This record gives sequence, structure tokens and C-alpha cells, in this order.
Amino acid sequence: MGMRALVVLLAAVAKANKKTHERIRKGSPGSGAQVDAVDGSPWQPSAQQLRRGVPRDDGDWFAAMAGELRKSLNDTRFGKRAMPQDAMKARNLLRHILMREKLRDGLILVLGGRLYSTHQYLHADKAKKHLLLLAAIQRRFGRLPNVFMIHETSSAGICYYDKRLQMIPTTVIAKRGGYGDCGILVPNPYFGRGDVGTSWAATIAELQDAAKAVKERIPRVFWRGAVDNHDLSPSGRYPCDREWGNYARLESLALTREHPELFDSKCNTLCAPRDQVKHPCDDLPYDETMAKMISNNMSNVRDSVMYGERDYANYKYVLNLPGKTDGSYSRNLNHLWAVGSAVLLWDGPVVEWLYPALKHGETHASVSRSSAKAVVDDLESHPMKYKKLVEGAERVQRELVSPEGLDRYMRIVVNELRKAQSQNLILDAPEDVASIFEGLDCSKLGLMETFVIHEHSQQRRYVEVGHRKVTDCQKFVNVTRWSQSVNDKDWLEEIKRDLKNDRDLRYNLTHSPSSDAKEKLLDLEAEHAAHRMKIREVCTACAKKHCSVKTLEFCRKASRGYDRITRIPQHHNHDGRRLLDGGRGTYAVARAAVFRNKWFRLFTMCLDVLGLVVAGGAVVGLLYVFREFHRSFDKAQGRRKRANSIDSSTNLL
Repeated sequence: MGMRALVVLLAAVAKANKKTHERIRKGSPGSGAQVDAVDGSPWQPSAQQLRRGVPRDDGDWFAAMAGELRKSLNDTRFGKRAMPQDAMKARNLLRHILMREKLRDGLILVLGGRLYSTHQYLHADKAKKHLLLLAAIQRRFGRLPNVFMIHETSSAGICYYDKRLQMIPTTVIAKRGGYGDCGILVPNPYFGRGDVGTSWAATIAELQDAAKAVKERIPRVFWRGAVDNHDLSPSGRYPCDREWGNYARLESLALTREHPELFDSKCNTLCAPRDQVKHPCDDLPYDETMAKMISNNMSNVRDSVMYGERDYANYKYVLNLPGKTDGSYSRNLNHLWAVGSAVLLWDGPVVEWLYPALKHGETHASVSRSSAKAVVDDLESHPMKYKKLVEGAERVQRELVSPEGLDRYMRIVVNELRKAQSQNLILDAPEDVASIFEGLDCSKLGLMETFVIHEHSQQRRYVEVGHRKVTDCQKFVNVTRWSQSVNDKDWLEEIKRDLKNDRDLRYNLTHSPSSDAKEKLLDLEAEHAAHRMKIREVCTACAKKHCSVKTLEFCRKASRGYDRITRIPQHHNHDGRRLLDGGRGTYAVARAAVFRNKWFRLFTMCLDVLGLVVAGGAVVGLLYVFREFHRSFDKAQGRRKRANSIDSSTNLL
């Protein structure tokens, strides 16, 4: 009986493993599965959306996106303490997050238009760009409502977990396994590298100009990027669960090898696919074409040319593939909607923030290894279908991934978070915020304020951010502007004083929209530009005349490393310790400031050489004098010895 039970158990396990493998094959981005067996949808995210009961509204895309947000916030995995329904519990939640370092390091706090995070959070470049995205939205469209959120920068879609709170609502930029993964979807931070208000708007304009300039597009599917492999895990196993993206990319390269007249998908930055022999992945096997490509060292699918975003406009079809790091999102998709081509999305379970609004055949075409050729052939033979995809992509660009669309969606996210966690009960009054920070030592929390600095260059205007520490909880609450708007005269005067007196040139636009906001802001912009011009004049003058150490240091910090506003030579910074240690080294700095002309420098070099020669001659002369003195002393001593010997011999006689 025992043996029979064991055999039955092993058979059941084998059957379950087989079903699991089939499900993984069907759900992986590189599997080629194009039709969901349950819903009949040709695109996996749409099938997931139908199963979740989130209807797509073609007239109002944001309604479907808001519905998905609410569905994600109603996740039963979130603990009751993480979803408070009254002010006391909401206050306790935020205090708990502030006092737990692991949770605090993912915190973003927006109060009165000011952005706060932690020093540890700012270590990740992607995290800083997400803060820049929020700051740029406020810079252009007005301040966001007061809110706190936990943000995860990875692309896997992971929620923060706490033993007391359990799962916590976490904003994520993608969900690798689909809508069922934990998290609240937000845009990735690579729209203009976070600067959605200025740099991204300029990028869109450039891409649209490039699209208009193209007279005839190349009738092929275009993609360029990297195909990579992964390091082994500490246990020595290959991470096959993260291989989906590279596998899909290799499949697209195989299409180029098989149908070069239709596909132009190549790797140009890195071509290092997984070794199937050393690291086999049962669910992601290489077919004959893929194996031949690897055996030939990817020679037919390599491209050494580097392409810019404008170059994508030369092709009728542009392809988006899963990311190579985790098989999740790819930032490449951000700009594809603006190039005037039909967008093809590789089918898979990965979802991003805008996917609830998308539909196969209307905004894009879903393709896979097995269906890509048939889809492209169909579009080539039916120009109206192709035109519909181009128009759908233009609508996505206009309504969703434009600066206005990004701003609208982020405000929906903020409002849904405030409602779901009762944040409006604790963040909209100074006494409530003061009670949250009561008894906390802000100097130990590591809170950092992110503030906006905008810089101008010849081509376009960029927005950048700076950071400063929050050390005093009382001041932290006092500096928050609660009910003042851009019309508040005292507040405007305070901002203007900040612009004149703040050595870091902070520009915190923490205002509420109002009727005459535009006029006030234009006045403020003009004054700020004039102030920057004065600083530029002062710092430029330092290139021709002597300036104090304090002025030189101020100009160096004002440049902040991008599009320098000064002509301060690099040799002003080579002795940084002199400038920082109480102004030591003033002579060296002043000397460098005076002798800028090359003839002066040549003259001083000659003087230095002459001084060395004179010093050398003086040393040689001294050595000669010492030698002669030594010889004279030796002679005198010899004569004295001889005289003494004669005297002693005379005495003996």
C-alpha cells in the first residue's frame, strides 16, 4: 500500500509539473502563443483585463486606466493596517513607515508641492529620475495634492512587505507577470529622462518633425538593441525566469534571418545570448534558426551603426520587445508612438500603466515568433488597417504619453491613493502633519527635499533637481505652504527673495492653479532669468579678473555640472581642499586668476626656469666655497701638525 501510494503521488506531481510548464510556455513573452484560450483575445494584457472585469472605454481611455488602478488598490493581499479608513490609523501608518528604515527608504512624500524622500532612496539613478518626473509635472502643471507613496524602482513589480502591515500598496513601473502582480502602475521615468514638462515635450516635437520630413518609409519592421545573458545565482543556477526578454529579442532576430525582406531587427550594442548547452532553460528552447545564429557568432544580425530616435521614423513598422534585464518593460516604447509608424508590441504577460487603454488592431498590432510574418503581410496587403494603426499610435501619443497625458494620469494615481488610504485626513492641515512628526528626530530620518532648478541652453530648456537635508522637524512643518496660492502677494515676495538669496538657486513652484497664474509666473520667470543673467555676468568676469574664493566657489556650485553657466577654468577646482578649508590657498587662486594670458604664463615659466638656474648656481657656489674652506682648513691643520712635531724633536735634543 505504501509503495502504491508513493507511485500515485509521483504521478500526480509529474502531471502538475507538466501543466505548470505548459502554462509558463503560454505566458512567456517569447513563447509565440498569440491567442488566449479562455478569452480569445490576441493580446495577453487585454485578456487579463477582461478576466479582471475592467472594461475598456474607447471614448475615455483614462476611465479604463483609473478602473485598473482601483482594482489594484483593492488587492486582498494588502493588510488592513496598510489600508486605513480613519485619520488615526492613517497617521499610525505614516509614522510606522517613517520609523522603519526599510519602508522609509522607498517613501515619497509630497507636501505643499515640496517633494521629500530619503538619502538612501536617492542612491538609485532611476529613483532620482522618478522624483524629477514628479517635480517637472508640478513645475509645468501646478502642484500635486498632498500624498505619500512607497515606490519600487525595479521592473519586476514587487510590493514592499512589513511584518506588521503585511503587503503595502507600492507604485511600480511595470508588472512582469501581468495585472495580477502586486503594485500600482505608474509611468517609467524615461520620458525625457524624467523631465516630462520641457525635455520630453521638445523630444516629441523633434520626432514629429522627423516623421513629417520622411517622404517614403522603408517597408520593414525595425528594432535595434541588446541581447544579453545573466550571471549565475549564488546557488550556481541560471536565472531562467529572467530570460524571457532576451529570448524574445533572439526570436525577433531569427525573424530577420528568415525573412530579411520584412524584418530589420538586429543587435547593435550587445550581442551575447545565453549558451544553450551550458545553461539550458526547458521552457525557452532555441529552435534551429536561433541555434545557427549563435553558432555563426550572430554575424548576420549584428549592426555596428548607432541609431537615434529620429531614425525610427524611416520605417513603416517599429517593434517593441521586452526588456533584457528582467523580461519586463522596455523604455524603447516611450518614443515609438511619435515617429508616425505602426507600432508592433511583442505579445507577453508584461503590463505597463497605459496598457488598459490599448487594443490590438486599433492602437498597435500584437506579434510573436509564429504570427509576426502573417501580421505584417496582412498590413501590407490592407493599407486601411495600416492607416488605422498609425492613427491609433498618434492618438496614444497625443492623449497618453504627452506631457498633459502623463500629468493627468499621475494626478489620478495620487487621488486614488489619497482616497484608498485616507491620506486626505492627515496631510491637508499643518496641525495634522505636526502630530505625525511629533517626537521624531528628523536629523536621523535621513529625509531629503528635492527641489527644482531649471537651466537654459541654446537648443532647449531643461529641468533638473537638487537636494537638501531636512534636519529640523518643526521647520519642516513650518516651511510647508498649505493654503496659499500663486496670487498670495507675500508668498510671491518670499519666492523672489529665495531666488535672490539662495546660493543653490532653488526654484520651488508650489502653487495652486488660478486665473491669473500665468501672468504671475511669467513675471517670476523674467525676474529669475534676469537674476541668472547677473550671476552669469559675475562668473564670466572671474575669467578675466581676480575674484574672491567665496565667489569662485559659488560659481562652481551654480554650474552644477551640466551646461556650465561660467567660464571658470578647471584649475580653479584642482585644489578643492584649499577652497573648502577656510580659504587657504588664496595666493594660488589669485595667481591663476591673474595670469590667464598665454604670454604671461610663458613669461612666468621663463622666470621660474631662471629662478631654478640661479638657485642651482647658488648651491654650486656654496658647495665650492665649502670645499675650498675645507681644503684651507686641512692645509692649516697639516702645518700645525708639522710644527708640533719639530718642537717635540727639539725638546728631546
